[in-house]
Amino acid sequence: MPEFGPNGTVIREATTGPRGYGDSTERPKVRRVLLATFLCGVCASITVALIAALMAFIFTSALGVLGLQVSQLGDDGGFLAGSILAVMMAAFNWYLFFIVVPVTWLVLLLSIGLFPRRGITQSQPYYRWGGIWGLLLVGGTTGAFGLAMQNGAALGAFLTGSFIGGLAGLACASLFLAIVRPQQQVRDIATDVF
Repeated sequence: MPEFGPNGTVIREATTGPRGYGDSTERPKVRRVLLATFLCGVCASITVALIAALMAFIFTSALGVLGLQVSQLGDDGGFLAGSILAVMMAAFNWYLFFIVVPVTWLVLLLSIGLFPRRGITQSQPYYRWGGIWGLLLVGGTTGAFGLAMQNGAALGAFLTGSFIGGLAGLACASLFLAIVRPQQQVRDIATDVF
């Protein structure tokens, strides 16, 4: 019902119908987002190190079969030297956990951590942005260090680091979805309104 003030002026208009889930200004409370962000930050650092260690093992095994050594490839500072740099940096990123993990927490909390409260229940945006942030964080860091080398090493470092980071980002997004379960939580919140 509208409210009337002095001289019959309307102070507040009447609402045209019952307020639904999408009409409220109050955002739904989604649980376990902070827990998922905490675990994904730790998982990201460990996953990057494990993927890089696996790539280093495969790379050195392939070079051993070909009869080459890693030191022979890195002399000119080319694409392969940048790739080796990216793999080694990613494999040892756990030693810088006091920088890597908080940055990952912040990035995840401000990106995919906000998705459930916005009502995003499909899994594709979570995987997409998890992969993009992994690509940018790892690929950007290794590519920046690859700039110190010459002859295309920065490109090799960026592409290899982006591959490692993208895979780790997909793993983190799947862990986030497994913990938060946004589709189930948003459906439960919408059901509680009625």
